[in-house]
Amino acid sequence: MPNLPRWPGATIACLASGPTLTADACARVRESGLPVIAVNDAVRLAPWAPVLYSSDRTWWAHYRGVPDFAGVRVSVGARRGTAARFPGAWGAAITVLTHTGVTGLERDPSGLRTGGHSGYAAINLAVHLGARTILLLGYTCGTIGRRSHFFGAHPSGLNESSERNFRDFRQAYTTLAPALTEAGVTVRNCTPETRITAFWCADLGGELEQATHTPPTRLVREAVLPC
Repeated sequence: MPNLPRWPGATIACLASGPTLTADACARVRESGLPVIAVNDAVRLAPWAPVLYSSDRTWWAHYRGVPDFAGVRVSVGARRGTAARFPGAWGAAITVLTHTGVTGLERDPSGLRTGGHSGYAAINLAVHLGARTILLLGYTCGTIGRRSHFFGAHPSGLNESSERNFRDFRQAYTTLAPALTEAGVTVRNCTPETRITAFWCADLGGELEQATHTPPTRLVREAVLPC
C-alpha cells in the first residue's frame, strides 16, 4: 500500500464538485501552493491535485480508477466496518480506508466517517493528512439553477443526489463541526451560495492570503495506514 502524503499543521483545500466551483478558483488555489484534495469530478478542474478522493465506488468503476491522475487515490469501504479493495488492475491503485460510521469525526487514520457523501469524508481525510485549517470550495450541498454540479449531470449509471439527500448531508455536518473544533481543526467554507451552515463562511482570497503568509510546513511521507 503506498504511503499517503502528510502536511502537519497545514492549510489544506478540499475541492468538491458543487455548481459554483470554477476553474478560476481552482487556479488560485493551485497558485497558492496549498495541499489539495480533489473530490470526485473536481479532478476535472484540478488534475494537478496531490490527492483524489471519492466514497462512490460506482464512480471509481465508471472512470476505471481515473488512470490519468498522477496523485494518490483514496476511497472508503462500502459499508460500516469494511475496507474492501477494488477489483482489477485499476483498483490496486486506490487506497481504501475502513468505513467507521456516518457522523462525527474518525481520529484513527485507518478509517473515515462518511457523512453519506464524498465531501464530508474528504474533510475527515484532510485531518488525517495533517490539516489544522481546511478550506472548502465547491461545497454547495444543494442545487443552483437546477444544477448540483459545476459540469451539469452525471453520465447515465451514476447517482444524482436529491434534495432529501442534500438535507441529510447538511445535517451530518452539524455532527462534524464540533468534533473538528475539539480536534483543534478550523474549517472555512469559501463556497459561494453554500447551503452548509455548520462552518464559518469566508472569502477565498483572504484565506489564501492568510495561509500563504504563515510559515510553510514541510511535506512528510509516512505510512499512516496499515497494509
